[in-house]
Amino acid sequence: MRKYIVLALILAVFTASQVFAETLNLQTLPVTTGGGYYVGAVGGNINGGTTANYYCDDFSTTTYVPSSFSVLISSLSNIGGAKFASQADALKKYQQVGWLMNQMEINPANIAAIQFAMWSVFTPSTPTFADSAAWLAASANINASSYDFSGMRIYTNPNNQEFIGGSVKEGVKEGSTAAPEPAEWMLLIIGLGLITFSAYRNTTKGVVLIRA
Repeated sequence: MRKYIVLALILAVFTASQVFAETLNLQTLPVTTGGGYYVGAVGGNINGGTTANYYCDDFSTTTYVPSSFSVLISSLSNIGGAKFASQADALKKYQQVGWLMNQMEINPANIAAIQFAMWSVFTPSTPTFADSAAWLAASANINASSYDFSGMRIYTNPNNQEFIGGSVKEGVKEGSTAAPEPAEWMLLIIGLGLITFSAYRNTTKGVVLIRA
């Protein structure tokens, strides 16, 4: 039984590494600046795929564009590998930056203020910018159950800035839950399969067939 548990752990680690070890290619700087900083979406892709927008949530680290680096991709259902996961109320804070990302997309005139608010969520020492305090306060007071964060992704490399992307949708009914990620389904299926196989082997070892 013990060897099957070890095998399950090895397969889980291997599967997770295959799913999450990706390369983030940052190609285009934001077109907007505020307070002497670039603010808003950075253009890029994952593994050379479709171009998308990525938003920095880390004020204290510097990343140059263009650049490419490996990232751990997390969703809000498992933020253990995210850069700020060890902070108090980390899940709530990632929900805040996700909400601010959504607001940045629908309020282009306020990109700078929202970006500074996003940085302030994890780094309170971030300089203030006009209206950034109001946006930060608004993000702290959202009803997270009214939003769908299942499409949001966190792109983490400890030596670079952390970025978020994907989608956050408003109007989700309270009590709804996000569907498990494909990687989580894979790990669950592997684990259940190994447990079933191990149980079968243990029960059949003591069976003696009697022929008439």
